[in-house]
Amino acid sequence: MKNQNKWIFKESKITKEKVTDFEKIDIMNQCQPLLELFKSQFVKEKTHEGSDYLVDVYTKWNQNYLYFCEKYISEHPNRIKDEYEKKFVRLEWTWKDKYNFSFFRHTGHWFVVANNMPLKDCLEMMQSNPNFQPIG
Repeated sequence: MKNQNKWIFKESKITKEKVTDFEKIDIMNQCQPLLELFKSQFVKEKTHEGSDYLVDVYTKWNQNYLYFCEKYISEHPNRIKDEYEKKFVRLEWTWKDKYNFSFFRHTGHWFVVANNMPLKDCLEMMQSNPNFQPIG
């Protein structure tokens, strides 16, 4: 029986640039005015007993991804958790002031809207388009 082993070419892993802690702080400071606007527009007093309501809008980092999140409190009698989080926009840091802009679809997957956008344009898109804002 012949030996079935074959040589194959394996590409080397491309190492991604990592965003530094200093850059993360700077980026979060640039996002703060938009977060304050979202909080003033969408975080309201609770309206009904036994419902979910938005209590906070914030950002958080995971590797090179900056997530815009909403925090809800649930008062349903058959709730699983008292509070939960939903991510609604993801900015993937690719290089100096370049981001891949994605939003979370109802299908449970991230949908990339634009690649290599500056942060300023990403924030303007979030402010002007209700699809990229908290549901509240």
